[in-house]
Amino acid sequence: MARLAQVATARQAQLNDGRRLGFAQFGAPDGAPVVAFHDLWGNRNSRHPDDSILARLGIRLIGVDRPGYGMSTRKQDRSLMDVVDDVMLLSKALNLDRFAVLGFSAGGPFALACAYRFPQIVTRCAVVAPLPPLDHAQGFRALHPFYGRLFQLAGGNESFFRLLMRGFFWFDRQRKADQHIRELGGLLSSADQTVLSNINLFNSRRDTWEEIRRGGSDNLVDELVTLTKPWGFRLQSIQIPVDIWWGESDLFCAPGVGERMAEMIPNAQFRLEPGAGHFMLYSHWQSILQRFVAS
Repeated sequence: MARLAQVATARQAQLNDGRRLGFAQFGAPDGAPVVAFHDLWGNRNSRHPDDSILARLGIRLIGVDRPGYGMSTRKQDRSLMDVVDDVMLLSKALNLDRFAVLGFSAGGPFALACAYRFPQIVTRCAVVAPLPPLDHAQGFRALHPFYGRLFQLAGGNESFFRLLMRGFFWFDRQRKADQHIRELGGLLSSADQTVLSNINLFNSRRDTWEEIRRGGSDNLVDELVTLTKPWGFRLQSIQIPVDIWWGESDLFCAPGVGERMAEMIPNAQFRLEPGAGHFMLYSHWQSILQRFVAS
């Protein structure tokens, strides 16, 4: 039976500028460390519901709240590299000499940025259906129309977009968080809806959304705006091994994006999984993690 930890080691790290960085650890305490970057609707707890998989593989998963999410202090006008620098400070506080990184969806760019910036420390990178660069029109067109438009608005008139999102958050607070998760799932493939039918995963995603909306819309807007800015590095400059995972039935972003990214990264492998959707992080959790501990 799937086991979702009821109590996790969740703490905050004090950063040099006075902000706090929230994180949580799961799996084998002395296992191979993997720092995880959550998706747009995620947080430090985002993972497969069955924590025994982590323990069995000998992986210590460290989920990190990006600024404004969960237990992390907001940082306005942040960039990908700002977040990566926060994670590096956290790794030092945790005495991690070397670690791998995992990024899902909107967390993908942050994982890739970490791989680029610290090739002597990051051992391996895996990204699952990562968001493509959105500093040009082609990136928006690769996304599901709803998300493409959402990011376009974030990258346009920011003041107007903040007002728009405040209105949405007011409306959303009038209903149960379950409805929001169901609506997002309805935008995706039947494979993704099957994944979300796992009650433990559904409840985890619901609880995460409740935490996000308690934090307020400006934090989410910060994230959306950050992801529309230039990344600050070229994919061709990433030196470490990168696994790019994609579901053949992914409706959030076209698999062709992953193929092009793999062609640009010197030491990348593209893995297209038949029958999988955008949420293949959960449906293929063990296969993805095994790459981190393979000899």
